[in-house]
Amino acid sequence: METFYASLVKLNRFQFKYRTIISFFIVFVTVIYIDIFFHQNFLAIAEFLESQSGISMLDHKNVPLDWAPEIWGGVLAMVLGTLIIVIAIAAESSPKLMDLFVKDWLSLVYVWFLIIASLHATLIMFYIEPLNRYSSVVLNSYVFLLLGSALTLPYIFYILLYSKTSNVVSTISSLIQGFVFEMEKPMIKSAMNGSTDVVEEYQKEIMGSLDQLDDLLAFTEFKETQTDIIGEISNIIQTYIKRKPNFNNTFFQLTKAIKSNATFRTYTDAQYSEMTESKTFYEVKTFRLLGSSYIKMITNDRFDIASLIPAEMVDIGKTCLEKKDDTILGHVNIRFNTLFRFAIKHAYKNNEPRNLYNLSFHYSNMIQEYIKADRIDMAKYCYDKFKFYANDIYKNAQSNPGLYFVVDTLTFELRKCQVLIHEKDWDNEDQMALLKMILQLDKPPGYSKDEVDKGILGGNNGTRRIQIGLALFYMSVDKINFASEIAEDYLDDLAYFDEKTFKANVATQCFLLSIFTPHFWEDTDRGTLNIYYAPEKDQIESFKELLFGLMDKRLEALERDVKFLSLEVDKFMQKRQRQDGYLNDLDKERLEELQLKISARESSDDEIDIEWSINHDLLYSLLCISFFADQEIDDSEKDVIYRSYSKFVPDVTNESYNQDFRVATDKFISLQSEEARQSQFDHSLKIIKEDASTTQDKLGDFISAYIEIANADEFIHDNEVLLIKNAIKIWGLDLNISKPKSGEKLNII
Repeated sequence: METFYASLVKLNRFQFKYRTIISFFIVFVTVIYIDIFFHQNFLAIAEFLESQSGISMLDHKNVPLDWAPEIWGGVLAMVLGTLIIVIAIAAESSPKLMDLFVKDWLSLVYVWFLIIASLHATLIMFYIEPLNRYSSVVLNSYVFLLLGSALTLPYIFYILLYSKTSNVVSTISSLIQGFVFEMEKPMIKSAMNGSTDVVEEYQKEIMGSLDQLDDLLAFTEFKETQTDIIGEISNIIQTYIKRKPNFNNTFFQLTKAIKSNATFRTYTDAQYSEMTESKTFYEVKTFRLLGSSYIKMITNDRFDIASLIPAEMVDIGKTCLEKKDDTILGHVNIRFNTLFRFAIKHAYKNNEPRNLYNLSFHYSNMIQEYIKADRIDMAKYCYDKFKFYANDIYKNAQSNPGLYFVVDTLTFELRKCQVLIHEKDWDNEDQMALLKMILQLDKPPGYSKDEVDKGILGGNNGTRRIQIGLALFYMSVDKINFASEIAEDYLDDLAYFDEKTFKANVATQCFLLSIFTPHFWEDTDRGTLNIYYAPEKDQIESFKELLFGLMDKRLEALERDVKFLSLEVDKFMQKRQRQDGYLNDLDKERLEELQLKISARESSDDEIDIEWSINHDLLYSLLCISFFADQEIDDSEKDVIYRSYSKFVPDVTNESYNQDFRVATDKFISLQSEEARQSQFDHSLKIIKEDASTTQDKLGDFISAYIEIANADEFIHDNEVLLIKNAIKIWGLDLNISKPKSGEKLNII
């Protein structure tokens, strides 16, 4: 049966491929059969006509035929002339029109009828006497000619409508969807088991028709038609995704029709195998087609049409969610990411962020669909990509300030998603994880003290404003821990600005939030929507109270850390000296950032001159274990240093610790060379040992503190081990240590 079904399918494909020839034979045979039938029944027909109209047989015989070919020629010339003109003109906007025309049964039958009927008239005119077929004269004159002439005008109207590009698009779409529906039929599925040719034929038809739509999209300049094509492509792939579970698995085997397609010419065997296994060749083809079209649209400044493509991708994604097709959902995400990359490149090159503005809206709609479907995994994936692209855009915004607004837009879209997630009542841990991603969309603040003093908010202040608005929302729903997370992130700006400048920025941000309305005063691609509007503005004072309550603790930590930053600066200075004044761009950027943070903590008051003491020797030794060994100080190491110092120095305060640490770091930096710093380390160890309050147990505790610092960053450096061994030697302790294996902690043996 499979072979039989395969033969039937091949026969059907044959008639589709050779429809022009087949239609000719059908019309030719039909005309001959009608002529024979009319001739055999002519007497009865003539009698009927005589009874009805009074026309006798003699009258029929006297009908001249010399005019008939001329009339037929005129009708044929008018029809064919109209076809040539209409199709020639229409083909300028619909290059595939001729391919469709030669497969249109109605057109083929009518044109062949006119041609064969005119030949019928010519034949009878020359051979009526020997053939004695006055019946044919009547048939041609009264039936064929009347029918052909009467249908001329309706057919011309039909051709005019048929050649309209929107109808061409609809026809191609119907053909593709017809093939899709056919592949669900048991006969077709059985035929595919019996013949690879059947599989290849169907692959060729749906791929070729899709290429026709792609050609039309690239060729036409009419927005209405471009909109129709994009919509039809979306409908096609959605229909395909819904129906493909019912297809024969052999359909997804890649034949020559797929591998020879222009889309897949650069694919490797591994990629072919992957597409076969995942059954995704048609989706990949469609998505790449849409991606290429997006590039063409944004290149030609067709922003509104370009925006339709991600909008349709959302609809495709919704269909995948309904069918629980995670494989294609993955491709949808990849396509959104690819569109983002295209739009970013265009924005950088042309200083035109509008595509990114629109694209972020549609990408956000896709995320919201994931949220509605409780797809936490997909939402996290997309949040991460928003963070990635926002960071990329922000890096380039310094040379193109208009891009800052795109970062604001991305933040705004994720703000909407967070509100929806709250309404869906997701687990707080998941909500917090997603919130932290939003807080990573911006980089260090892009505004200066001078700008703030003048009331100017540049850089990423729009992003910060939207984040504050989200905090206001959380406070309105009693999620104070979420609002605190945003406040803590806002306090990161304190690393770059003094307290006065930071408070001025807060005051300006909150003032703007208090006066913003839902509507912007100018029209944009989204109408008058104001992305900075915060409906929960009544929570502003509560947020400020929360923020300033956390600020004091943050300032204490920053005052403590500023000297660590000085050590890093010294490291880069030493490196630059060794490299004859050269630093790479990454090092330069880090150095500038460090200097900015240090300047933010500089005080106008004269620092108190503190005399060096044994406490400074202790702190210096802790500092050497942490920084001198590997030239890095991890945050965990900072905490250990503070805890260790607090344990050995009674009644220490944040202020006293900061003062002592300033003295110790100043000493370390002033020594400059490694030899001098090593010498001071040894000297400090001797001072500690000779102190009257120092016992053997206390020295052992010091070694434990050193080991804790070394273990803090989860990487044991050789120099850390050497420094600790040196301390054990100088203090004469009966202890032994050695560098542990990878992944293990340093311990006393």
